[in-house]
Amino acid sequence: MPRTRPDPHRAVTDRSGLVVATYNIRAAIGPGEPFPPAWWRHVSLDRLERLASVIRSLGADVVTLQEVTVVNVDGNLVDQPGELARLTGMDVRYAAAGHFPIVEPETGRISGTSLWGNAVLSRLPIEASWAAGLPRAAQDDLVEPVGECDPLDGAPHPLAGVRYADAPTGASEPRVVLRCTVSAPRGPVHVVATHFTHVGVEQRRAQAAFVAEALAALEGAVVVAGDLNAAIESPALEPLRSTLADSFTVTDTPEGDPARRSCGPWAIDHVLVHGLRPTSCRVHREAGDASDHWPVVAELH
Repeated sequence: MPRTRPDPHRAVTDRSGLVVATYNIRAAIGPGEPFPPAWWRHVSLDRLERLASVIRSLGADVVTLQEVTVVNVDGNLVDQPGELARLTGMDVRYAAAGHFPIVEPETGRISGTSLWGNAVLSRLPIEASWAAGLPRAAQDDLVEPVGECDPLDGAPHPLAGVRYADAPTGASEPRVVLRCTVSAPRGPVHVVATHFTHVGVEQRRAQAAFVAEALAALEGAVVVAGDLNAAIESPALEPLRSTLADSFTVTDTPEGDPARRSCGPWAIDHVLVHGLRPTSCRVHREAGDASDHWPVVAELH
């Protein structure tokens, strides 16, 4: 039977606040480490349907998504942002960080292409959208400073003192910021979806500073929601901390609290706001293993 488009208002109850969520969906391939070399073989419509079910269960007005792909392998196209919009009944905007060939690891054959980036799903009308690439480190820059340790286990970081030119390609993969202005009941809200680099503290700081500068030109309420690949207390996030309120902190979940953990032991997914007051913020662990991240959901007034 043909699939039907869900009612976009079905999961939303009457309320005066704005509910915003962020969710790294890991390209709909599921959890696990390391990232598989032929990741595109793990993408399935069944998993996209499961992710859409999680998204619908959040009851959010706006959801920012990271690691969203449009992938074409041997002529088979999977448009993840479009498919998730159809399955949730929400409007979508998508910004690709980069364009990559699909190279079969066994043979080296190029069998297709992929876009990789961020998306915004919204039940509210989207008035405008804007996107830009985030700063990338120079090839001669060090990925991590000499003597840097892994923040999780305290062991020496494997890329400390290593130039980007000599590091794995993923160390300087492109990143993007996507801004959507949505029509909320009490006026427009700028919702910013982004995903900072997973390695390179100075590269991450430059990306945070870029986003903070872009926000400075905006008028009205702002939400930055995404996988920032750093805890809120990280020095790299200072450019955002100085101008935005952290929804977890405002709602009495302090720095370092295990309740913040949204990706295994990491508290790296955030909802930061300006001109809005968070009244709740939580990690939606009910999502289970649909991804390697859990959504973070905040109610804002």
